[in-house]
Amino acid sequence: MTESDQLLKIAIQAAKAGEREKAHQLLMKIVEQDEANETAWLWLSGTVKTKEDRQVCLENVLAINPHNEIAKKGLKKLGVVPQASPAPSPEKEAKPEQWDQPVYDLVLPEANDPHKPKFQDAWSSSANLCAYCAEPVQRSDRRCPKCRRKMVGKEPVFPNRTQYLQNWIVFRSIGHVLFLLETILFYLVVAEYASSGLIVWEEFKLIRMRLWTTVVINLPISVGLTVALYFRQVWAYWLAMLAIILTILLTIGLAIWSPPVPLTGLIPAWQIVLVSIFSIVYLVLNVYFAVMAGGDFQREKRWRIAVADDRIKDPLVLDRAGKLFSQRGMWATAVLYWQRAVGRAPGNVAILRRLADGYARLGFPERSIDTLRQAQEKTLDPKTRQTLSRQIELMNQKLAQQSES
Repeated sequence: MTESDQLLKIAIQAAKAGEREKAHQLLMKIVEQDEANETAWLWLSGTVKTKEDRQVCLENVLAINPHNEIAKKGLKKLGVVPQASPAPSPEKEAKPEQWDQPVYDLVLPEANDPHKPKFQDAWSSSANLCAYCAEPVQRSDRRCPKCRRKMVGKEPVFPNRTQYLQNWIVFRSIGHVLFLLETILFYLVVAEYASSGLIVWEEFKLIRMRLWTTVVINLPISVGLTVALYFRQVWAYWLAMLAIILTILLTIGLAIWSPPVPLTGLIPAWQIVLVSIFSIVYLVLNVYFAVMAGGDFQREKRWRIAVADDRIKDPLVLDRAGKLFSQRGMWATAVLYWQRAVGRAPGNVAILRRLADGYARLGFPERSIDTLRQAQEKTLDPKTRQTLSRQIELMNQKLAQQSES
């Protein structure tokens, strides 16, 4: 495969992924090197910004191959009547098509960027946008001029919680429940011994006070630490690691230096052995999960501008990423992911509605209305269509109020 073919393949993949600017640059480079590349001119017609440029691209396609039906169809949509094709030459066979036909049917800008010629705002510019509010920012800005959030900060290396952290949270939650049950069971046993006269009543009251004091202090702290770990607080991770290290040292110290306690018969030996084995296994598993979940708490400095991961192609994964960033308040980044998801799946009404919501939250009512209308055209559910009609009406009212003010 030649270099031109490789660039063409990358350009087509970029166009299908909704990366119109990248595809346009690559296709321009290809036609500069090879003006007779029919496929490149055809795809380039879907990435240009004006009808005149598109007409030039399509006419170039027909100049190379007068029998290209896709180019003829595109010119007819532009209101240009293509010239009659000459009779096919018997000695020259048509070159077989090596690439898929454009999925956008020569209207890629409308499919992947439906607001291209309509709106001149931050989304149609090449400026860097704040990840939270879509305000244009400069590299020198320490805070966003609009929302005043810090533009440089530490972000998790992994955007989602790993399975190790999820397992650790579940494991710690089970440990909290077992600790409470163990405390209650121990209290009932000691109370039974006290009522039977095996333990002096004054000693039982002392044990009871120490027992419930431990529960009241230890359990809320442990549960709070687990909640903080779930939200990936770095201080909670290091505090949990410190608690594990102190527990290990305390266990080893008691095993070495504590004097042997003779069995009294109150608690069977097998129960003591069973509890000891369970405690050791629990401690080992706790150490394992804590070490493996360490990556969830790693942070790296990032410039908080709206940017999407080019490696993600699946529209459902793009949609999930958008929802994740919207939950973190990064609505501009979420909109970028939803834009790409719509480019990959233009008929997905749910993603269109989320994109419209993102535009509305960021203060782009025109784009929100336009996107809601697209969703309304594509949905087949009457109830959803009615809901979208009400949303469009509300957005129009809001837009009218902004115009009056």
